[in-house]
Amino acid sequence: MNKLVLYGDSNTYGYDPSGFLGGRYPAEVRWADALARKLQGKYMVLNEGMNGRPLPTLPGDEQFLESVIGDLTAGDVLLMMLGTNDILLTDHPDADVAIRKMESLLNYEKLTDAEFRFIVVAPPYIGSEEGSMSRYYSESIKMNEGFKKLCEAHGVEFVDAGTWNVPLAFDLAHLSEEGHRLFAEHLLLINL
Repeated sequence: MNKLVLYGDSNTYGYDPSGFLGGRYPAEVRWADALARKLQGKYMVLNEGMNGRPLPTLPGDEQFLESVIGDLTAGDVLLMMLGTNDILLTDHPDADVAIRKMESLLNYEKLTDAEFRFIVVAPPYIGSEEGSMSRYYSESIKMNEGFKKLCEAHGVEFVDAGTWNVPLAFDLAHLSEEGHRLFAEHLLLINL
């Protein structure tokens, strides 16, 4: 059976920010598990989401990236959604840093010259248009626009989840339960 690898951060993992130390939404809520249920029989879905994961820095992070893509062959899909932590985990968010890291990633031959299908999903915008998180919001938009241009230039399939307006939890960074449901619905429309 072909594999669908979901490589991402806490929103792929299914992080639930509502508890004191956070936790994980139940399987029936998480978008990755919703995909696995809908695509059962077509793909073996592997959730490679990890809390706090930024875009890989190349050179340097090749070993882990190679371990993720090493077993993928023709007919498999790597769906990567990263960038949120590159904006969020700083007091001075700078989309250009994430864009440079994405450019380095898209120049990585083992990823972009492979036989498997590679899809870059730009994450939902974090923060809000107003208030203390407005800079994070505007940098998220800028990052996604930069990702789109890079993917077009490299011939890499691109999806902008920021335009989906999926609801976020109170922390303005993680998907809400409804956000997970809608996120899965949108992903299923890209013909996996």
